[in-house]
Amino acid sequence: MNSLLALSLILLLLLPLSSISLDHSFTIGDPAYPSGMSFFPLTNVIYTTYVMGTVNITSLNIGNSYLSSGALFTKGNASLQLNAMIDGKYWAQDVALFHEVNNKKEEFEITMIINLWNLSGPFKILKNNVTTYQGLGVYLYQGPTFNVTLPLNFSLFMNATNSLEFGYCINGKKYVYQILPYFGKFQIGGLSILGLPNDLEFVWGGPGCGSEVCMSGEMSEEIYYLQQGKLVIPSSAFSVGLDTAESAYGIKVFANFRNITSPFACVTKGINSPSVLWPVPPSIIVQSNGSIKHVKLCINGFPLSNQEIEVLLPSANLSSPIPFTTVKEIGYTNNDGEITFNVSNQSLYIIYYPGNYTLSSAYDISSPLLSHLVSSIKSAYDSLVNFLKSYNFKHALSSSFSRIKYKSQSINIDYLLLEYIGAFAVGILVSAILAKYKF
Repeated sequence: MNSLLALSLILLLLLPLSSISLDHSFTIGDPAYPSGMSFFPLTNVIYTTYVMGTVNITSLNIGNSYLSSGALFTKGNASLQLNAMIDGKYWAQDVALFHEVNNKKEEFEITMIINLWNLSGPFKILKNNVTTYQGLGVYLYQGPTFNVTLPLNFSLFMNATNSLEFGYCINGKKYVYQILPYFGKFQIGGLSILGLPNDLEFVWGGPGCGSEVCMSGEMSEEIYYLQQGKLVIPSSAFSVGLDTAESAYGIKVFANFRNITSPFACVTKGINSPSVLWPVPPSIIVQSNGSIKHVKLCINGFPLSNQEIEVLLPSANLSSPIPFTTVKEIGYTNNDGEITFNVSNQSLYIIYYPGNYTLSSAYDISSPLLSHLVSSIKSAYDSLVNFLKSYNFKHALSSSFSRIKYKSQSINIDYLLLEYIGAFAVGILVSAILAKYKF
C-alpha cells in the first residue's frame, strides 16, 4: 500500500472528533438515526410472507458520510434499506445503494445489495457469497446497477412465500434480482435470538459499516405487509429504524393524516428524532355554552368526520381502576369534525374518543381535579412513546457492503480499503453483535 495513502488514512482515523466539521452544520455527537419508517407491535406478533417499502422522491441531495469514529467515509452515497427478521433467526436486508451522479440533473446511480445474517451461526445451506463474522453467518450479494432520474417512484420488496426473493420496482415495473432457499416467514414483533426487536423498517442511512450520512430531500414513504392476501398498512409506525446501525442526518420524518385509513410518512429537510408517526391522539376541542358542549375533533388542523365520540359518566366507585364506565351518549362527528352534546345535570364527565384506524384514543375531562382518576386510561400511543424513551439505539446491526467500491464526486480514496481499515480500527463492522444483547 502506498505509504502516503496509509499515513493519510491513519491520520484521518485518529482525528479528534471536535476537529471534524460536517456539512449541514453537523458535528460528530449530534444525534442521527436510521430515518424513515418502522413497524414494531408491542402487544402481538405478526407473521407474513411479503413485506414492501415504497418511496416517492421529489428531490434528493446526498452529502458526506462518516464512520462512528468521525472519519470521512464517502461522498454522495447513501443506503435505502428494507429490513425484516425471519422467525427471529435471520436478518434480511434488501438495500438500494444510492450514488449521486449529477445533482443539477437529479441523476442517481442505484446498486442493489443483499445482506442476510444468520444470527444463530454460520450458513450451512448457502455456499456462495458467504462469510463468517464472530461466529455468525453473513451472505453478501451485489445485484444490478442502474441509473434513475427524479422524480422517482421506487420500491423494495422481499417475498418469502416458497423461497426468499429480493426485488425492487421502478415507476411500477417490478424486478426480482435474487432468489434464495426458503428460510421461514417474516416475523414482526417480539425479539430475535440476539435480543433485537423483530421490526419491519424502511429507512435511509449511511452506505454501510454503521456510517452516518448527511443528506436532504423531499419525499414520501409507505410500508406494507401481506395479511389475508392483501397488502396492509401497519397499525403503528415509528420515524426511526430499531435494528439498523446506519443513520442519516439532515432529514426529518412526520406523518400525513389527510386520509386516516391510508397514512404515510413525509420526509423533508430538518432533524429527525425517535417519534411515533401513528397512532397519535387527535385534538379534542370543547366549547361550553352551559350544559351544551360543542366538540371538534381534528388532527394537524384537519377535521375528522364520521368519528365516534362518547360521553362517559363516573361509576359508583371513583377509586376503581376504571373510574368512568357508564356511557351516557354516543354520537358521530359531521363533515366539519364537529358534534354537540347536552350534559345537563352532569358535573363530572369525560368526552372520549376511542380511536380509529391509525388514530389513538383521546379524551377531555370536565374538571382538571379529576385528571388523576383517569391516569389508568392508557392509549397505544402512550405505550409506544414509553417504549421509544427507554430504547437503547446503540444496540444495532451494522450492514456490510464490502463488495462495493464506493464512488465519490471529489474524494479520491480507495473506500473499500478505508472500509476495512475503519472497521478493524474502531470495531464497527458489526457494531452490535458482541455476544448477547441485553435491554
